Amino acid sequence: MNETTQKPDNALPGLIRKVLGSPHSEQVIKAQIIQLAARNLHVPEVATALLEVLPLTKDKETRDQLLQFLSALNTSRFPDTAALFSALMNVFRQEKERAVRTALLYRLQDSLHQDERLGSFFIELNREESLSEEERIAVQDAITSLPSITEEVALAALQRNVNAPTLMQSQALDLAEQCPVWSGAMVAGLQPYLDVKNDRNIRFRILSRLATAKLLDAGYAPVLISILRTDNDAYARETALAALSRIKPWDETVVLQLFWTASQDGDEQVRRAAVVLQQELPEPDSSLLVKLAGQLSADRSAGVRLALLDMLKPVMRLPEIRSAVANAFSGNPGVFDDTEFNLLVGMLAPYAGRDESISLLLINSVKGLPNTAQRKKVLDLLLGKVKIDMVLEPVLELFAKERSDALRETLFNQVKALSVARHPQLADVFCRELTEPGSPFRVTCAGILANAAELYPQIVPALEDVLQYDTDRDLVRLCLDGYLRPGVEKKFDVLLTVVKNELVDTLTRQRTLDALTKLPLDTDQQATLADALSGLKPGTLQTP
Repeated sequence: MNETTQKPDNALPGLIRKVLGSPHSEQVIKAQIIQLAARNLHVPEVATALLEVLPLTKDKETRDQLLQFLSALNTSRFPDTAALFSALMNVFRQEKERAVRTALLYRLQDSLHQDERLGSFFIELNREESLSEEERIAVQDAITSLPSITEEVALAALQRNVNAPTLMQSQALDLAEQCPVWSGAMVAGLQPYLDVKNDRNIRFRILSRLATAKLLDAGYAPVLISILRTDNDAYARETALAALSRIKPWDETVVLQLFWTASQDGDEQVRRAAVVLQQELPEPDSSLLVKLAGQLSADRSAGVRLALLDMLKPVMRLPEIRSAVANAFSGNPGVFDDTEFNLLVGMLAPYAGRDESISLLLINSVKGLPNTAQRKKVLDLLLGKVKIDMVLEPVLELFAKERSDALRETLFNQVKALSVARHPQLADVFCRELTEPGSPFRVTCAGILANAAELYPQIVPALEDVLQYDTDRDLVRLCLDGYLRPGVEKKFDVLLTVVKNELVDTLTRQRTLDALTKLPLDTDQQATLADALSGLKPGTLQTP
């Protein structure tokens, strides 16, 4: 070897590698070598040798001394720090002790400006689930020190710290605030932080940022509306309302929320602010009005519904608007109180009878009205203006389900004059009423069905039911008129029952007996008839 390589200074790097890298070296000698290295950092390769042996050092005491020494190095005069930071990052990945790992993170954070790789290192760590709380705080603290934060990094921090302590949530928000634009994805990531269980300052930081934004898109609306509807803090609602006003253009959800806040919010100042914002509403186009009309029965707030009705009333002349209003009303008519109901019916009334679709929607809406007076109001409005055969099906359905005797009579009076021959469905309705002992419409139904007895198969069994079980003279006489028509097949037992029914007038019984004797009777039937007649008072009925 030449003289240069024989100098102690030049031999030091090799000595460091030999002593510190050997598991057999004594602890005292290792400590002396580290002290010697600290005094000779100016010697080339000393720092490099220390970095090389660091991963090879197994005993904890020496390793801690090396880490403490390397972490405290002033790297400002290093011509190249890549090896140092590579070594420290590798040590961190291998280190198990949490305190050492945290100390390494803070040391690397101090050098973010010296090595571009450190930024990527911290961003990757931010995605790891295994970090302790202290380590995660250190990682996020480092990331907030980066010159720029991507949305991906900010979102990852937000998602991982939704349920974290306030300090870590605050650091995640620091990252989010460094993003130049808050997209819909960012808003979704921030939404859980607006929950009332979170720290008030964090919530207000987010709301204030939204409230001062120059322009927000509709993606922010659900978050802000959730606060306006559920947050107990009046200042939070007021700030959310200010942020909501930044959304442009206002769609139906924003307009509805302004109406809701103006009428329902518990704080007078917030309600007043919403009223002021309502005055800024631009004149809505037809498409927005149609959407608003569709929300009439969806919103449970009377104040919102009344505000919508006031907005829609002047434009009911537009077919698409009144159709949307009628659809919303028909979809859930029971939600409207009397004031809203009367206003709605008054808005639709001019078009009942002129617009078939409106008429059908209104008549169908009656099924969903729990209030008898409201059902009567709609029926009174419609039945005098529409052709009953155009709405026959829903009217018959209403008649079958209606419980009010007065309304059933109103509906029955509308359909009783229609031709059973032209409307077969009437036969079922009238047969059902005829065979219902408590129905007030039996006599009318008997007269109608008697004239159509041979048209439909269900009529004859209904007539037979009355002839066999009823004693009302008018009712039996009318049913017998139908039963004795030429095209109706008559049964011996049915006719015999009428003959034997002493509560029925004699003329009816005589007509029945005349018809009965014209039937082809077998021996048993003849005997049965003779036995029945033998029990009658002489001269009551005349036999051929």
